[in-house]
Amino acid sequence: MAVASPVFHEVVDREQQPLLGDGGGGPGRPGDHGRGGGGGGGDDANERWSPGVYRVGMWATIIAVSTVFVTMAIAYTVRSRNPSFWNPVQLPRILWASTAILLASSVTCEASRRAVRAENLVRHRVWLAVTLSLGCMFLSTQLRAWEQLHAEGVFVAENPHSFFLYLFTAVHAMHLVVGLILLWYLFMRSVLPFWRDANAARRSELADAGALYWHFMDGIWIGLFALLQMRP
Repeated sequence: MAVASPVFHEVVDREQQPLLGDGGGGPGRPGDHGRGGGGGGGDDANERWSPGVYRVGMWATIIAVSTVFVTMAIAYTVRSRNPSFWNPVQLPRILWASTAILLASSVTCEASRRAVRAENLVRHRVWLAVTLSLGCMFLSTQLRAWEQLHAEGVFVAENPHSFFLYLFTAVHAMHLVVGLILLWYLFMRSVLPFWRDANAARRSELADAGALYWHFMDGIWIGLFALLQMRP
């Protein structure tokens, strides 16, 4: 027994060694691979973020929204081929101005996106603010067009063409408001200190997703505006 005692104590020490924490982090567990119980979680948000997730989500949104506008465009085209009660109304000229405003906002939105890629947050905020202002101007011109139609006695139930005119502008405006909310969110993230994202790749991808949606809404409006001016 006197010879076996040192060997026995050495085996016990080896069995107890993996149960000791690394650097005071508390008792370890099998499978922790050396992580202490008091490990920091400052990078948890970045670890949960996967590159490409925002762009993929935005493309899925765009595909879903596209079905709404494509359905309306098909219904408009089919109905326009039936001359019964189809009396196209004169589009307010202010819609041309609103189209130009939306095109300009798409340019400023792209400038904001490129500023993020260049890591120029000051220019990013400036171009975002300009884009938000132009988006609000576009909505105000749309409301002004409705006022002009109402003053001329053109109402929703006037004829099928006027119905689609109100429908197109209303549905597009609602989706554009979603885009304004998204751009405002990006603007606030670049202004408020507690929302500033230190991860440049993540910040750039958010800007890409916001610009993608805004360009999409620009293209949708151009398509709807051109469709409203077509004569059967």
